[in-house]
Amino acid sequence: MEEERTDLGVGVVEPRTVRLTLPEGGWRLETGGVLPQIDVAWESCGLEKPENDNVIFICHALTGDAHVAGMRPGETKPSGWWEGMVGPGRAFDTNRYRIVCANVLGGCKGTTGPMSVNPKTGKPYGGAFPSFTMSDAVDVYRAFLREIGVTHLAALAGGSFGGMAVMDWITRYPDETDAALVIASSVSLNTQALAFDVVGRAAIVDDPDYRGGDYYGVDDGKGPKKGLAAARQLAHITYLAREHLQEKFGRELQQNWVEKGADYARARLAQFRTLFQIESYLGHQADKFIERFDANTYLHITHAMDRFDVGARYGSLDAALKRVKCRTLVVSFSGDVLFADWQSREIARGLLANGKRVSYCHLEIGVGHDAFLTHIADLSKLVGGFLGTPAPDVKQWQERRYQTIAKMIPAGAHVLDVGCGKGTLLNLLRARKGVSGQGVEIDVPEFEQALADGNEVIFENADEKLQLVPDGFYDVAVVSETLQVVKNPRQLLREALRVANEAIVSFPNFAAYRIRFTLGFTGRLPVSKQLPFQWYDTPNVHCVTLKDFRALCDAEGIDIKEVKAESRHLVGRILMALGFKNLGASRIIARIGKRK
Repeated sequence: MEEERTDLGVGVVEPRTVRLTLPEGGWRLETGGVLPQIDVAWESCGLEKPENDNVIFICHALTGDAHVAGMRPGETKPSGWWEGMVGPGRAFDTNRYRIVCANVLGGCKGTTGPMSVNPKTGKPYGGAFPSFTMSDAVDVYRAFLREIGVTHLAALAGGSFGGMAVMDWITRYPDETDAALVIASSVSLNTQALAFDVVGRAAIVDDPDYRGGDYYGVDDGKGPKKGLAAARQLAHITYLAREHLQEKFGRELQQNWVEKGADYARARLAQFRTLFQIESYLGHQADKFIERFDANTYLHITHAMDRFDVGARYGSLDAALKRVKCRTLVVSFSGDVLFADWQSREIARGLLANGKRVSYCHLEIGVGHDAFLTHIADLSKLVGGFLGTPAPDVKQWQERRYQTIAKMIPAGAHVLDVGCGKGTLLNLLRARKGVSGQGVEIDVPEFEQALADGNEVIFENADEKLQLVPDGFYDVAVVSETLQVVKNPRQLLREALRVANEAIVSFPNFAAYRIRFTLGFTGRLPVSKQLPFQWYDTPNVHCVTLKDFRALCDAEGIDIKEVKAESRHLVGRILMALGFKNLGASRIIARIGKRK
């Protein structure tokens, strides 16, 4: 669980409402409906600048609202739904940015929706509220921003439903933001997610108290609470990973049923209820939800989400993603039923194939979809790094092993660094050679550092195929100190030359005289600056020598175009000068290409 914060974050945030200036005749929706009046509820915190060039707009999730961070007037502690992400020094740093969030069109938290009074009738819209699309919701957001004087954004961010709004925005209006963050989201709902929504909406509309959506002001004051509760329970099952539910509840019984006595237990069972903790948990979540949310709003927003498809407007997803111009960070979470990692990878793959500046990371948190709201330690580092000011460590650039590789790469080349680590080589290549491209890294802390230094990084396992990377996409693939730590070096070389015209490979040479000497005279594996690990905790899976590498390349039909052999020691350099590279070199750097 996340530690409870004791600071007050951004302090008190005043809820505000603005009435949009509409065209004559009202706001026409894509589905044909017209709204004669639109109010937008919104909140803002952080550094306000007269030029409004530092605004980040956050699109909230399905049941969220404008209160993303801070305390409402009268509160004594922060209550924002993304409190841990927004504030001074946090991922969305209010010392640098102005953070703006608004309740979505059709919402029940102040923006015009089914609960709002229709100025033509003087009564709540109810069932007469017109259907709208995701693009309608985004257009209202845009009109709202113009109303408060914001015409260009430093960044757009959103998770889940909010991430889909971000995808609509950056494809339809690619010039309106410098950066985009798409978190636990997709370009359209998968079939399973659609099915959950279909059943959830049916539970609401089939509730006798739904009354066709016109349940406001009815004497009994009920509304379709049973249907909305059932929809919430169903949805909440999808918010948590199956494994997390099992670990948290299992088949444990409720704690208090024994205290309430046998009559209580018999009554529950007679109603086909259970005494399991999971039922009590889902009931609690439903009870909280029906007190704060409106059934009509739930119907409209889920319906807009179901129909959303980024590629439909342009004929294909590829055509839509070609339009994107901003830097983009895509994040997925393990165990997410609603927005599976393959859907985030689909976004990253499409953007990458179209030459866009994209980073993608998958976080193995194990909670499921709700992790982007509840477990944000790693997410905070990713978002903060992506939005921060790059400050790479220039001292590392002087290391000889990076300089040698850099000299072998043409200026302005398009480069993929496989196993990029903290991005040190990428920093050097960007600063000194003007290269573009991405790194590949699976270690999350190193990924975070590389991203924070301004690099674009893709979460891929070098031991598997580079599934997000198209054929021949790069000029050069760099495999630096990676060949010996993967399980399948042969496949890694094949992948490097699939995605690039040529590759530069470096590895420690296990045939060096010092290794042979240490092993021969002490009977123990060496520990040195080049190989700084004991045998029991070394990441090196394979012991590679120059001769072995030449043999592998020959077997794979790979041309070795250039070899650089390095040694830190005088004896090694003398041996190499005499022609004994395999004996003298402690490190090998080879430039390779496909044999013609």
